[in-house]
Formats: sequence, C-alpha cells, structure tokens
Amino acid sequence: MMRSIGRSRGLRALSVLASACALALTAVLSPVAPAAPAEAVDREIGAADQAYYSRYNLSSLRAQGYTGEGVIIAVIDGRIDPSIPELQGADIVDKSTCDVGADAEQDEHATFIAQLLVAPSFGVAPKATIYNYRTALSVNQGSDDCSLGWTRPDGRATTEYLIEQAINDGANIISISSNYPESRNSSMRWAISRATVAGVPIVASVGNDSEYNPDDELGMWGGVVGVAALEQDGTVADYSNYGDGVTLAAVGEIMARSPIDGKFYNTSGTSYAAPMVAGFLALAWQRFAGDEVSVYQLFQAMQATAWGTNGQWNERTGYGEINPAALLAADPSQYPEENPLLEKGSRFAFHEDDVYNYYYGLANPREVLNDDWYVYRGVDEESALSEGQGYEVHLGTSPLYHYSG
Repeated sequence: MMRSIGRSRGLRALSVLASACALALTAVLSPVAPAAPAEAVDREIGAADQAYYSRYNLSSLRAQGYTGEGVIIAVIDGRIDPSIPELQGADIVDKSTCDVGADAEQDEHATFIAQLLVAPSFGVAPKATIYNYRTALSVNQGSDDCSLGWTRPDGRATTEYLIEQAINDGANIISISSNYPESRNSSMRWAISRATVAGVPIVASVGNDSEYNPDDELGMWGGVVGVAALEQDGTVADYSNYGDGVTLAAVGEIMARSPIDGKFYNTSGTSYAAPMVAGFLALAWQRFAGDEVSVYQLFQAMQATAWGTNGQWNERTGYGEINPAALLAADPSQYPEENPLLEKGSRFAFHEDDVYNYYYGLANPREVLNDDWYVYRGVDEESALSEGQGYEVHLGTSPLYHYSG
C-alpha cells in the first residue's frame, strides 16, 4: 500500500482574455465566458474530441487496466452537476460541508473538471471516485452553517478547511483549480503539513496571468504539486504563470459540456492541467497501491519520467510534461524517502520546519482547522486552553523537547 512518514484563476476560454479579480476572495474563478460552442449537442463528447487522449495514449493505458479504480480524488471547487450525459455512470459524491450559494460559472468550472477526470468515455481516471467539496468564492457566499463562529463566516467552505475535510474523509489525492490570495494563512500551512505527513498529494494550478511567481496561487506553495499548462502540441501556453513553484506541466485544453446550456465548449487553462496531473497520479496510485512505495518516492518518479527537460527543472514547465506511461512503468522504490516538494523558495509561506512542527504537536491549535488527528504537545498554555480550539492537549510532551541528536 502507499505509505508516508508518520479553478486556477482564470477559466481561460480559447479566444478570451481573463479579467481582473479581487484579491479579497478566498478562491477566485475568472469571470470569463467560454468560447463559442464547438459542436452541436445531438451527440456525446468522446475520446476522439480530446487532444490529450491521444497525446497521453490513454486508450493503451485503459487497455492495461489503468482506470483509477479504487482511488478517491477530492475536487475542491464548485458544485459538480452529475446529470449531464458525459458523467452518467461516473462515481461522484457531494461531500460539501455547508450550504454555499449557487454560482453558475463556478459550478460549470467544476463540472468541466469532473468530465476531464472521470467521464467514462474520455476521463483520465474514469473509474476513480470524486469527492466534491464546494468552496466559497467570498466571505459572504456561505450560509450561516458555513460559519465557524470564532473565525470568518465562510470558514467551513474555505480551501484550507476543505483540504482538512478531504483528509478526514479518506481522499487519496486533492485537486484544486482556484486561486488562493491568502499567502500568509497559517491554517493553510498546517493543512499542507498534515497532507504531507498523511501522504495525500495536493495538486494545484499555478494560474493564467503570464505572471512570474504569483503570490496568490496555491500551486506555488511548497508541499504542493504546482502545474503549468501546455498547448495541445506540448508547447508552453503563453497564459500560464511560471516561477519557483512549478513542478510539472500538462495539456490544459479540453472539450466539455456546460451544465448551464448543454452546449460543448473548447476551454483551456491551468485549471485543467492540474486535474490532468491529479488524474494521472490516480492511475499511479492504483498501479503502486500494493507495493511499499511512498508518496515521496512517487513524486520523484513523476519528476524523473517527465518529458522534455532531461530531469532538469525550469521555471516554465518544472521538471517537464507529465508522462503517464513512463510513470506507470517506473520503479519508484529506487528513490530515497525524501519529499522533493517542500522548499520552493522563501517567499512562499510553507517550509520543511512546518511539517516537523505539525508532526510533533507544536502547531498553534488556534490555527489548525478541522483536523481529526491533531494533538497539541507544546508549552503555550494560552493557546492550548483558549476557548474554541477543540484539540486534545498534552502540554510539554512533544518529542522535540527531548530530542538529543
């Protein structure tokens, strides 16, 4: 079994530029309308409509039994509409934690992602299960049941809270395609730390603004698989953000049916490149689930088998374009037990020390949200005994206090 230690900003239509979004939002989907309909609606979308399907030789991978069966992918985004024809037979479970108000564009975005991941005819991992978590776009979008009382009113619909919930629910992989402007959010640091300790990959888009090192994209954070977008032919998409946080790249263009009007649209963005990588990770999870392979080793195999860089990192595509066939044929056990994603540059608010502080019980319990595991073992009595923090406390018992090595 796998083991461990212990909408990107800009739903980018092919012919439309993204407009600016307010940084006050927790997760921002661009207010861009999709391109003109690509097809009439008297048929279903199939594998032949998707450039990525042939590029990544998915028909061969399916023939070998790689479908993502038994793997749970958490999609933190809008509400997926499973009623469209392309999603009939897909395993999609609504796991939202509270009532988030309707947003047609956000829900369309999530439904596009679901088609890419699990559509039976053309999904990357068609037999994987999606756990769908609806996130709030603003502090005012959630209903009263989204409030945590002692924090923001949308607390139970924030990205960091939902990462924790996905781990609580047993998700194997977490896919996020929305931007995240709170670059100094301590609760997110602890959510990523927990995912790192638990061996649950967080795969996130890096955004669509042609910007170097944006500070409002979760894909740029350490501990996260940050994904840039490519055109159909494998060239770098000119809209894709770039910089220290990019881990890999993937094709960012799909054809999908809109749940709003039932029409087909060609749409592109790092929003789709990220779940593409999450889907291929699901295939690898299925492939190596019975082996003693850690997620850290899987990350290294994913980087080593990528196309186009000969193992050398660059700021545009990271270690290159993901190569699912080579990843599935690799031997991850040859790599050391080291997480290659922890340090991506000091400007991003996550570092290796955070993982150790979380693991050894030194994370401030007032900053840890919705964690079914956490026990505080530090010496800060004020934080430990503060009203509402809700975690078990064993003051002064952290093993780091007794470490002599």
